[in-house]
Amino acid sequence: MRYMRVLQINKFFYRRGGAETHFLDLCGLLKSRGHEVIHFSTADSRNEPSPYSAYFVPSIDLRAKHGLLGGLKVAEHILYSCEAARQLEQLIKDTRPDIAHLHNIYHHLSPSILLVLKKYEIPVIMTLHDYKLICPNYKLYTQGEICERCKKHKYYQAILHRCIFDKIMPSALAALEMSIHKFWGVYEKNIDLFISPSIFLKNKLLEWGIEKKIEVIPNFISSFESLRATCLPDMQERSNLFGDYLLYFGRLSEEKGLLTLIWAMKNLPDVQLRIVGDGPLKEKLQNLADKPENVQLVGYKSGDELAQEIVGARAVVIPSEWYENYPVSILEAMNYGKPIIAANIGGLLEIVRDGVSGLLFQPGNANYLVEKIKLLCNSVGLARTLGQAGQKQVSEENNQEAYYKRILAVYQGLI
Repeated sequence: MRYMRVLQINKFFYRRGGAETHFLDLCGLLKSRGHEVIHFSTADSRNEPSPYSAYFVPSIDLRAKHGLLGGLKVAEHILYSCEAARQLEQLIKDTRPDIAHLHNIYHHLSPSILLVLKKYEIPVIMTLHDYKLICPNYKLYTQGEICERCKKHKYYQAILHRCIFDKIMPSALAALEMSIHKFWGVYEKNIDLFISPSIFLKNKLLEWGIEKKIEVIPNFISSFESLRATCLPDMQERSNLFGDYLLYFGRLSEEKGLLTLIWAMKNLPDVQLRIVGDGPLKEKLQNLADKPENVQLVGYKSGDELAQEIVGARAVVIPSEWYENYPVSILEAMNYGKPIIAANIGGLLEIVRDGVSGLLFQPGNANYLVEKIKLLCNSVGLARTLGQAGQKQVSEENNQEAYYKRILAVYQGLI
């Protein structure tokens, strides 16, 4: 087998969310199989080590106040970053990659890098972690509801509904960005293949007119053996036990359905809920006047601390009210043998099989959620059966070997 020089590109180089987890795990997987992995990203004090960090471009804080001149520079960077193009071109000259695999490049790197890759005739694939190709705010969700108003390139809708930070100017910039990039066809013309982790995302892109070839390759967990080995000694035995609390871990934001979950907990006074994570909804959740006593916000956790939270739970709840793609967090919970209670929306239906590896409920319906929670809380046997089935499912379908074979075939087919 020929080993390749693979250029991996993402706008963040630290474990910020699911996209970064997948990106960094893939970098590690390719390196472990003997390939040369070349990184391109933005500079940040939180970054993981990289021998290519000298090529990284400065990061920008989109939420900061930049003033008029600074704001214009940020807008220019988002639309077409000359610096990112210049740095990437130098990296390509110095490393000569065989193929480029892009992840999230929006705003911080910009599509300017696609033109550089085209110039040097490097095959390009892009894994889609969200809906940014069709939606200015990435989520197809705004103002508390699913939103598809921008279909048929009506990006001005993002301004009318203040879809970015609930502000006019950021929303206008996002609408302008989408309009210009769509007019150029910069993604469709310069990317050879899109990879979608879920069938749902692929179908949504096709529905919105993305005609480029899209291949579905589900996400993977980096290593089942190493993941379980990170457990603290007593956690090996505890992984087969089921605690008396429910767990949510992830981003604290409106579209995640946390308010519905908390409302449901008001009707379950004997059940404890632990919420692990951080995000824009944190302060609102902390200050809820009627937050029930059985709900505890424990802050952000990762590594062994997060593993302990998962292992000690009866079940993990994913109450999302937006079109989830294919979240790695669910795979992590299932790998620990935990049953999942999830909203039947988006790509979640491709992971959680109702009555087999978890339980599904109608998104936004707290009463249905209460019913599913009661089922698992009243039966350790059911929790164990669902958890074991889920663990078997991800070990067979989401292991790194299966993913590696499929992504390698994609690379080889384009070189």
